[in-house]
Amino acid sequence: MDTKLVMSFKCAEGGTFSCNIDDPLDDLTAVQVAAVMDNMIAADAFDIKGGLREKVSAEIVTITTNKLF
Repeated sequence: MDTKLVMSFKCAEGGTFSCNIDDPLDDLTAVQVAAVMDNMIAADAFDIKGGLREKVSAEIVTITTNKLF
């Protein structure tokens, strides 16, 4: 089973940008993730034209793989 934290942002030039973090801590809170996302926006952490403008969502995604052969 794989787990990812998926953070999505609205970009200044339109569209969205997602950042995936593998194996996030089990006890993450919405407040902690929102603070990190705010810091990412403020720091202009990614080379995206116009930068990131606002948080859209944050989700913990769990993927279960059932190998058939």
